[in-house]
Amino acid sequence: RSHQELSVMAKEPAEPRQCRSKRVAFTLAEVLITLGIIGVVAALTIPTLVKNYNEKITVTRVKKAYNVLSNAYKMTELQNDGTFSTWFTPEMVNSTQRHEALANYFKPHMKVIKEGAANSGCLASGSVKSLNNINYANYDASSEYKVLTADGIVYVFYVQKVSDNEYIGNIKVDINGMQKPYVWGKDFFLFRINDLGIIPDGMPIVVGKYNFDEYCNLSPDKFSSINGAGCTAWVIKNGNMDYLHCNDLSWNGKHKCSD
Repeated sequence: RSHQELSVMAKEPAEPRQCRSKRVAFTLAEVLITLGIIGVVAALTIPTLVKNYNEKITVTRVKKAYNVLSNAYKMTELQNDGTFSTWFTPEMVNSTQRHEALANYFKPHMKVIKEGAANSGCLASGSVKSLNNINYANYDASSEYKVLTADGIVYVFYVQKVSDNEYIGNIKVDINGMQKPYVWGKDFFLFRINDLGIIPDGMPIVVGKYNFDEYCNLSPDKFSSINGAGCTAWVIKNGNMDYLHCNDLSWNGKHKCSD
């Protein structure tokens, strides 16, 4: 080309290059800060979530045990044509016999996988503790009759003879069998049994020996070794275990810590 043409081409502007995308990335410091924040949040929230989840499981299992016992009582009452006190005979002079006899009435209505009296291996060894960590009794070694069902719940049967024609008793329920903590009101719950039927302990009535306000409380002055035995009715009625987290609850008053 001529010198003149080359000169004109040189003066023409060059075509713009294509725009290149600019990559955005986090720095190592930003990533570490974010992970630290996530870790702090997890440390604060996960224990609470686990606690709430475990308490909901406990509530569900206590209610299930109550339904099992109530249905078994009704069926036994119909089959024997009489209430609780008519289920036993004068020949049962030994309390161990009565404990086992009561269990035998209930067993046909349960999915039993293991049973026995003293040291049967159905319960954890060692004493059941109160909510204030006071030892109460070693039920594994007691003569009361234990029944372990397929869902892992243990039922402990006890019968006391009041007179020739009157009997009372209770059924203790360990909702997780051999597992800990083995504490009244946490995994160990008490039900009364008499001619009225199955009665969760903790109700403010005469047949319930351990009422909620006195025997289900974490207050420092509640140092009874049976503290926690009065929590059963609360769990069934209110569907929570808030008595483990605040001390101002009452049967006829406040029913949740957040109220």
